[in-house]
Amino acid sequence: MPSCGRPKGTSANVNRDPRSLDPLAFPLHQYVMLDTETTGLDPRTGARLLEIGMARVENDHVAEVFDTLVNPMQPIPPVITELTGLTDSDARTAPDLTGAMRRFEQWLEPDDIIIAHNAPFDMMFLDLAIREVTGNKKRFLPHLYVDTLRMSRLLHPERVHHSVVALIRAYGIGESEKHRALSDALQEEQVYRALRGEAFGVYR
Repeated sequence: MPSCGRPKGTSANVNRDPRSLDPLAFPLHQYVMLDTETTGLDPRTGARLLEIGMARVENDHVAEVFDTLVNPMQPIPPVITELTGLTDSDARTAPDLTGAMRRFEQWLEPDDIIIAHNAPFDMMFLDLAIREVTGNKKRFLPHLYVDTLRMSRLLHPERVHHSVVALIRAYGIGESEKHRALSDALQEEQVYRALRGEAFGVYR
C-alpha cells in the first residue's frame, strides 16, 4: 500500500511523554511488542489490568513471548467477558497484581524498546500498576516506546479508521482481533512491520 509520502523523522512529539519515540525517525528491528487487556477504559473509574502479553523481536524474528493473566480482585464486567472470553474463574487462579508485575519486570530487559498500538493507554495502566505495587507515586515504567496508532495516523491521515482491526484487514493480516493480549500483540507486530515497510522501505 502506498505511503502518504511524509518525510521521515519530521513528526512532532505531540504526546509530550519523554518516553515516546518519533515512529518515523528510524526503523526498529529489535523491540518488544506489548498489549494489555483491562476490565475497562479508565482506571479512575476502577478499571484494572487483566492480562499482559509481549513478544520480543530480535532481528525481525519473534524470539520469545510472555503472557500472564492478572487477578483484578473484582468481578470482570460482562462486556469484557464477551469481548475477551475471560471469566471470573479464569481470573481467580491468576496471579495478583504484585505477582504479575514481578513477572513482567523480570522478563522485560532494561534497554527494551516497547511498541504498542495506542501505547499511552497500555503505559498508563502499567505505570499505575507499578505505583500501586511499590507504593511509590513517582514510579513509572522507564522504557522508551513507539505507538503504532500514531504511526498509522502520520503515514495515512486520509484513513478514517486506525484501529487494530482496521489495520489488520487493510494489510491482509487477519479479519478480527481475539482481544487476548498475546495474540493481539503478535498481530500488532505484523502491523508494525507493514507500517515500517511503508515508512522506510524495510519489509523484512
